[in-house]
Amino acid sequence: MVFPPDDLEPWFPIETERLMLREARPEDFDDIHAYAVRDDVVRFMIWGPNTAEETRTVLDGWLDEQALWPRPGVNLVIEELATERVVGSIRLTIQDAANRTADMGYTLHSDVWRRGYGTEAARAVLQAAFGPLGLHRVFAMADTDNVGSWGIMEKLGMRREATLRKNRQVRGDWRDNHVYAILAEEFTRI
Repeated sequence: MVFPPDDLEPWFPIETERLMLREARPEDFDDIHAYAVRDDVVRFMIWGPNTAEETRTVLDGWLDEQALWPRPGVNLVIEELATERVVGSIRLTIQDAANRTADMGYTLHSDVWRRGYGTEAARAVLQAAFGPLGLHRVFAMADTDNVGSWGIMEKLGMRREATLRKNRQVRGDWRDNHVYAILAEEFTRI
């Protein structure tokens, strides 16, 4: 079985109550760079804070990838409907096609933390993952100190499966990460 199948229709853009999850546009650069440059946003990331050139390279990569369909990885920007401002991004990437398993990751501008946007965006992506994509399992990782990120995972009904010790180097420091996952049959029950 080829996964994703060649006849799969794009499952995005996705509009939620307050957000639009959509492909990036060249004019999104300033909004993306506004969060990619922030120390508080990238504190637990293996990237950043970005220079303008680094953000341009990332955005250009997303734009290039968007020309392909189907593709195993999809990066979407998170646009706040009320302001039409891009306030983050969310990614779903097939990691094991044979077992219909993907991983998810997200980044949000710290100006919109604690508004439920992360949960709202991730829930919408999980609905697509277990709906039109027909995935079996989605997992995500977060630094053990990134309570906001793994808190989102727990709100979505994901369960902590493991803690990986010193598995990622972030700015020269080895960091521990929690691994969370949810199965299709678990998600449909919440």
